[in-house]
Amino acid sequence: MKLPILAVVAALAAAPALAQGMDGHAGHHMAAEDAPASAQGTGVIRKLDAKTGALTLQHGPIAALGWPAMTMPFQAKPELLAGLKVGQSVTFTVEAGEPPVITAIKAN
Repeated sequence: MKLPILAVVAALAAAPALAQGMDGHAGHHMAAEDAPASAQGTGVIRKLDAKTGALTLQHGPIAALGWPAMTMPFQAKPELLAGLKVGQSVTFTVEAGEPPVITAIKAN
């Protein structure tokens, strides 16, 4: 049951990025194919493997990506996860993609 929901969320997340590349603001933003859409979020770490850069976050809604609140897996560079623990509240920047990639994260 989770797979179809994640597929729908991924499709919805891609829609704003595609629209952004076609709205005539090319001088203000990189084209969607050059860089995934990114946004800020807050959440709680539910699973963490700092060695592989895998983490699962239970996050609130991320309006900029059209994402509702949910628990989902992310990838990150392992060095970004150093010192973080399961159960910590965090603020993060995510690039929408498959998989979504955390580009910045800090404990609250």
